[in-house]
Amino acid sequence: MSTRRTLLLTAAVAVPLALGGAGTAYAAHYQDRALPGSTVAGVDVTGMTRAELTAAVRQRAEALRVTVDADGTTRSVDPADVGYRVDVDATVDAVLAADHRTWSSYARSLVSHHDVAAVVTTDDAAVQRAVAGLVGEAGEKGRDAQVRLASSKKSFTVVPAVPGRTVDPASFQDVLERAARAMEPATAHVDLVERTPAVTTAEAEKAATAANAVVRTPVSISDGSEKHAASAARKASWVTVPTTSDGIGAPEVDAAKVRAWVDSVAADAERSPTTGLRYVDADGAVRRVVTEAVDGRTAKDTGALAEKVLAALGAHEKYAGKLGYTTVPATWEQRTVAPGAEHLAYPAAVGEKWIDVNLSRHTMTAYVGAKVVYGPVSMVNGASATPTVVGTFQVYLKNPLMTMRGANADGTDYETPDVPWTSFFHRGYALHGAPWRDSFGYAASHGCINLPVPVAKWVYDFATVGTTVTTHF
Repeated sequence: MSTRRTLLLTAAVAVPLALGGAGTAYAAHYQDRALPGSTVAGVDVTGMTRAELTAAVRQRAEALRVTVDADGTTRSVDPADVGYRVDVDATVDAVLAADHRTWSSYARSLVSHHDVAAVVTTDDAAVQRAVAGLVGEAGEKGRDAQVRLASSKKSFTVVPAVPGRTVDPASFQDVLERAARAMEPATAHVDLVERTPAVTTAEAEKAATAANAVVRTPVSISDGSEKHAASAARKASWVTVPTTSDGIGAPEVDAAKVRAWVDSVAADAERSPTTGLRYVDADGAVRRVVTEAVDGRTAKDTGALAEKVLAALGAHEKYAGKLGYTTVPATWEQRTVAPGAEHLAYPAAVGEKWIDVNLSRHTMTAYVGAKVVYGPVSMVNGASATPTVVGTFQVYLKNPLMTMRGANADGTDYETPDVPWTSFFHRGYALHGAPWRDSFGYAASHGCINLPVPVAKWVYDFATVGTTVTTHF
């Protein structure tokens, strides 16, 4: 080894040794302070504590302004207001970084310079708002192409793109970012450049074509007796065309809406079981069926059906599905016919109240089971032009005194006030008192069963709501 090289090596190791006790005191002094030669954006901060650094950086950041010159109009803005904010804490952390606290860093600080630029965070949304404002003020705002639902709600149309201009980032955003990092005032001379729409008319037309292909895809569901086809408007309501940062996306079908449609078709097709009502004699033989027992049904596997509809729409393939059902068995309410009532107009059960209206004989008779409890009494039923309804019904409404209105056979209206003791058994047909009549036993009414007033009162008290009324010839 040469003598010169030996001297250099000796000098290299002599610096830390020379620090000795003084070096230790030096390091201790700057342990939580900015080292000598430290600057923040060109301003000396040597020896400042964290609190002092924070106050100094914050003061400069809050005082910072940038002049924006747009088409001869100037304004002073705070960079933070347009998306470029000085992160005070991060900047201070950079000055007091741990990797600057080694023995060698303490030694180098005596003969070196350490400059830290301000740490700047960017709010892209605020930047874009500022850019949009400048473009709008310049009257250079363009428009991306859009896909919209047509006014008919049955298809998608395109709103063409309109060419425009935007702010050159180098003339505005780059200037603001450099100013914020240097924490020095600057002037941004805003230049506008041609802007290519994020969504072109061609891209929108392609997306609209794809969306309309979904709408034109026939999908239907059969409930076993009727086919339910989704209308164009309904399918269009399922489709959205998303716009993303990369442009316009492929049409999407809302799975939840498809499932809701399938479920609604299923709900309309479902039915609750109908409890049948029949009368049997003492031997169990059915003597009369009042109401047929009808099984109910509930739809099943609607989720799988909805998935098939979705798949068909996605593939633009016609789909015709069919609902499956689970049967809900019906039950019977069975009543035993009262002995002797098997051959009456109504095979009443033991103890059951009912009223027999014989339109041939013009009589009314009240029964409990097979036993006559009142009558027969003469009554007036409907005239040939306004006949009384025939069938088995139940009293559903009662009124002690009312005004009755209706239509005559010739179409003119009539009105009869103060009709007493009315018991309605079917629509506007009722048993009621007829104080205007002197005789009974013939057909002449508008369809109601006219009774002497005392008889009508007895019927009113006897026939509670639900009591059967049988009218027959």
